[in-house]
Amino acid sequence: MIFQDPTAALDPLFTVEQLLLEGLRKHHRMSKKQAREAAVESLRMMNLRDPEELMKKKPYELSGGMCQRVMIAIAMSMKPDYLIADEPTTALDVTIQAQILELMRELKEKENKSLMLITHDMGVVAEMADDVMVMYAGKEMEYGDVRSIFKDPLHPYTRGLLKSIPRLDQSSDDPLFNIPGSVPDLSEMPKGCRFCTRCPEADKRCREQEPGLYDVNGRQVRCWKYAPEGGQDDVRG
Repeated sequence: MIFQDPTAALDPLFTVEQLLLEGLRKHHRMSKKQAREAAVESLRMMNLRDPEELMKKKPYELSGGMCQRVMIAIAMSMKPDYLIADEPTTALDVTIQAQILELMRELKEKENKSLMLITHDMGVVAEMADDVMVMYAGKEMEYGDVRSIFKDPLHPYTRGLLKSIPRLDQSSDDPLFNIPGSVPDLSEMPKGCRFCTRCPEADKRCREQEPGLYDVNGRQVRCWKYAPEGGQDDVRG
């Protein structure tokens, strides 16, 4: 797993070398020399300069972007069958971001591995994902293939997210779209749909009863608008 906050995830008492070698030696049964060579190569793949010198440093001696790449190197060096990446490119500039995403794509496609991306960056979603689950306040709002989600978003929240993305053909005088309101406190959720307090299409039923997850031509949407006759025949609660 690649965690969102590398400065919190990397132990400050260990050097980069120790952090990398621990997993390699335990999981791949490498000698110390083999593990060190693999560790240096994984840092080099992250476009980090002078990896030999970097191996001697501790996380607090590195910038946030460097820590992020070190953590990605640790995860990628393990050659996992399933990689979970939580905002993996947040602290990286666009050039490094593109390189990291390409490495993840190679892991997924060339080595037939599985990748789960957790991100708010819809551009990364469009470029990397096959299937997309849009979540709000801990609930699935919409699930489907990436092309369908971007071409024809069904849930009001999904539509709001996509409208919030600035467009190149948008005039600089046009105000940026934003979804009104704010995410509810997780300890004080609305009685009905979790998005009802911000939804422009919400009615009385939305505010009083939570909708199920309904099938719409192979996609799944949590909205009363798509409920079948009777409204209870959901795919998943």
